[in-house]
Amino acid sequence: MSEDETQTVETNERKLDGIELLVEAPPEVVRDLESVCTWKRFGANQVIVDRGDQSTDVFFIVKGGVKVMDFLANDQEIALAELGEGSSFGEMSAIDASRRSARVSALEPSILAALPSKQFRRLLMDCPGISIMLLKRFAGLIRTLNNRVTSLSTLSPHQRVYYELLRMSEPNTQGDGTWLIHFLPKHEEIASWSGTSREDVAMAIGHLAREGIVGRKHKSLVIKDHGRLQLLVNL
Repeated sequence: MSEDETQTVETNERKLDGIELLVEAPPEVVRDLESVCTWKRFGANQVIVDRGDQSTDVFFIVKGGVKVMDFLANDQEIALAELGEGSSFGEMSAIDASRRSARVSALEPSILAALPSKQFRRLLMDCPGISIMLLKRFAGLIRTLNNRVTSLSTLSPHQRVYYELLRMSEPNTQGDGTWLIHFLPKHEEIASWSGTSREDVAMAIGHLAREGIVGRKHKSLVIKDHGRLQLLVNL
């Protein structure tokens, strides 16, 4: 990201008011942070930080969204999280000065504010409420990753796909007992979340369709038998 590209973030866009982590910070502290941050634009799919990078800035997502991912030994992509406007990332490297543990890339054109680690650590000391929020976030992250590790290590590839379909679904508002994934992601995306291949995803969804457990409706996937799909995950 060149300096010229960085300067394209207009002054009226350099606001941190919607950042969740800073909700406990006094307004004057937030204004000070805005002046300290480096403001950057990233295009869709552009890598923001990569695994092993030595950078230690904390990033605030002012506009857009990012995807956090890791890789298996065979370079197979494993999706860890998707973060939207108001979220932040990079806190661990800012705290322990260690290399980045994952790759983060933009899901769409995004505006990010990068806060140097020194200022971030000072912020944690000055605003204990932010430190508590960060600890709660880390606790939730550990719980989520524990579940992901369990699913990757104990479930078959097809079961991992079923698990992700359940995770993405929500009850149909029509109240007919079905569940919906309103915009079914591409097979490559589901594969990255489930730690499988695109072929595994196609085969797993195909099996569910033949068994009458799921069906397609335009861009949505309809889970017709939610209970049966849960049983398949827990076999």
